[in-house]
Amino acid sequence: MNKFICSLFMLFLFFSNHAFGQKRIGIWSIQGTSSAMNKYVTLSAEQKRNFIPMVSEIVDFYSNNKDFITIDRQNLSYINNERELQKSEDFMDGYTVAQGKSEGLDLMLSSLYDIDTRNLTIGIINVEDKKVLGSVERILDKNWIGIKDLKQQMAIMLNDLNSKCFDAPISFVRITASKGPKAREALISVGRDQKIKSGYVFEIFEITEEDVNGKKVKRQAVLGEGEVKKVEDDNFSTIEINKGGDVIMTSVQEKKKLFCRLIKN
Repeated sequence: MNKFICSLFMLFLFFSNHAFGQKRIGIWSIQGTSSAMNKYVTLSAEQKRNFIPMVSEIVDFYSNNKDFITIDRQNLSYINNERELQKSEDFMDGYTVAQGKSEGLDLMLSSLYDIDTRNLTIGIINVEDKKVLGSVERILDKNWIGIKDLKQQMAIMLNDLNSKCFDAPISFVRITASKGPKAREALISVGRDQKIKSGYVFEIFEITEEDVNGKKVKRQAVLGEGEVKKVEDDNFSTIEINKGGDVIMTSVQEKKKLFCRLIKN
């Protein structure tokens, strides 16, 4: 039985590791599961309609990133017998990873959706050692039509995933407008390429360290929030700071490194 939302497909994404080296990542369709039945499931027609656009959003997110080159599976001879992969019973199973390794993939991205809880998990695995680099999960908002604000929910997840797996946080670049001791507007390093739109809201934070039983543990200390006022170009946006303007101003004056995280629209 087909365990995937639609026929398993393969895309190659290439991103620069250094001047003459590239890593390759394969992107799989979203696979369905049921926490109530504790097994993988065949998704309904409605769920398929919801998730096919989700896969498109994932592909589009990476193809718009200039660090990546996307090649459609139709131009590849990656999978000789797709039916074998459809017999898979495990998320990121050994057979699939072995196939990726045989084709020279460095990384693989796969997604799992729980039909009972609407929880979507997206993870990236290192093919060489079969270890998960990072993953993100979210209970998707829904309305009577289907998944609500799909593009925005996927943007939140994918930006978080990139930050976790590739050490690519969104930087708070500089304050562009202030009023007295408060920062009012700022430039941040995220734009159209990361699927950002006007009205999206970002947390602004600094990375600090806490001593936990003698071990240094990093955490994100939230300083405030800002709403996207204007998407400037592919890589930058201007936000209007509506919370924590005074703390952010002080932190910038103290030359602390600040970062941003997309949280909602």
